[in-house]
Amino acid sequence: MQSPQFPYLEVFRANSTYIIGLVVVGLVALLVSWAYGTDIKRIKGIPEAPGAIPIFGHLLKLGEDHASSCEKWWRQNNEPVFQIRLGNTRAVVFNSFEACRDILVKHHNAVIDRPKLYTFHGVISSTQGFTIGSSPWDSSCKNKRKAAGTALSRPAMRNYHPMFDLESFCILRDMHKDSNFSDPSVEISIRPYIQRFALNTTLTLCYGIRMDDTYDDLLREILHVGSAISLLRSASENMQDYVPALRYLPNNEKDARSKDLRSRRDAYLNLLLDKVREMIKQGTDKPCISAAILKDEETKLTGVEVSSICLSLVSGGFETIPGTLTSCLGSLCTPEGQIFQERAFADIKRHYPDIRDAWQNSFQEEKVPYLKAIIQEAGRYYTVSSMSLPRRTVTEVNWNGAIIPPKTMILVNAQAGNHDVDHFGPDAGVFNPERWLEPITKENDMGPFQERVLTSQAHLSFGAGTRACSGQLIATRLLYAALIRILSSYQIVASESEPPNTDYVDYNQFKTALVAIPRDFKVRLIPRDKQTMEECMQSAYERTKEFYKENIKSV
Repeated sequence: MQSPQFPYLEVFRANSTYIIGLVVVGLVALLVSWAYGTDIKRIKGIPEAPGAIPIFGHLLKLGEDHASSCEKWWRQNNEPVFQIRLGNTRAVVFNSFEACRDILVKHHNAVIDRPKLYTFHGVISSTQGFTIGSSPWDSSCKNKRKAAGTALSRPAMRNYHPMFDLESFCILRDMHKDSNFSDPSVEISIRPYIQRFALNTTLTLCYGIRMDDTYDDLLREILHVGSAISLLRSASENMQDYVPALRYLPNNEKDARSKDLRSRRDAYLNLLLDKVREMIKQGTDKPCISAAILKDEETKLTGVEVSSICLSLVSGGFETIPGTLTSCLGSLCTPEGQIFQERAFADIKRHYPDIRDAWQNSFQEEKVPYLKAIIQEAGRYYTVSSMSLPRRTVTEVNWNGAIIPPKTMILVNAQAGNHDVDHFGPDAGVFNPERWLEPITKENDMGPFQERVLTSQAHLSFGAGTRACSGQLIATRLLYAALIRILSSYQIVASESEPPNTDYVDYNQFKTALVAIPRDFKVRLIPRDKQTMEECMQSAYERTKEFYKENIKSV
């Protein structure tokens, strides 16, 4: 007799094999869907890179260096645009210069957003807010970009002349001292001076303070924490952003490290802000972004937004500028780079017959064409952020008939675009500042040099379109101010035992880092006119000794 409580029990017993089979099939289907599924379905009309595997997609195939792997796939298959699977996330990768420029410029409104990633946005940035570059597009991001744009604009640049003067002077002062007062036989590493130069600039801008000796331990802490966070932002280093199951593993080392770095970053950011509060109380504060907010001079931004702006400038500046300038000097100091140095010096002398005038005006103007060409080439050749920060579509993008749906991740391979032989010519893989100048002949071997008129985007290192880097004007001025003083003071010669690596991929010692960290190298400094150089440094000391800190050292 059938049980009244379980009227379907007999039915289940009679068909148990089929029912269990359906359950197993359903579970297998769910497992397959989880292993192969992505947030966006496969996009018709755009080829997919080969080699995807369940769960991880192309993550393992891409290896440590995603930019170089994608560049290789592009060249092997002659497909400048293709789609890949990063775990459960589908992304469209743009590689050629033309494709990168077009997606960023012609479709700038459609790709204005940024995706949120679990580790950086959810763990590391949970206390201080998102940096400007990584913020999703919303009203807060608009406010932050507007404020940063004002602070970093060309009219505002005049306010930072004392800072440019001081920080570029300190590079030369300490290089001079640490090389046994410019002894040509002494070899030194130049990267530490460039790191402090970039970091002090952004600290002065944000907090009105800098580091000379007293804060050296803090300087190293900021550099260490920033570099470690850069590693955690990379897809190749941090797969848990794209494979959620990895987040729930016991003893999650990535989460633990992220929380530790967040705490350490919070500690120094709060210390800097407390220092500003103390200076305001004592009436010794300098004009800077955080002091303006704390004194309610700008009421449209919240405290978190102010913190985000300062964090953006500090973390963005100290990573990209040292990577570019250090690597640039690495190329210039090689045997092949000596002619570039000599032509740059000849052009400096053409515009400033007295080198004292070059020092005096180096931070106020950019008028030496050969130096500007070197800076342009350094930005192109050494693409310190090889795979630009990911974008996310907010509307459909019609790419040559293929429809890229909203909320799709867009990856711009800036390294590949910056070395596209179809755009830059067969020597795209060579460091050559003269590509940005009118042809040099025997008649003008040492000048005068004339800049080529650009008809399109120069390179991709600052991004392009609506969300191009807000700090590119000040970054260029910083590079110029440092280079004109270094190259007018010294001939730089590479160490024979520890020379620079000038390969545009292998110069980076950590391929998994979001921003390149150049391999260390050493140089010898040969003074061009030691007496004039020391006079220039003494004059710079007299001009800057009252700026920002009371105990700036003389030469």
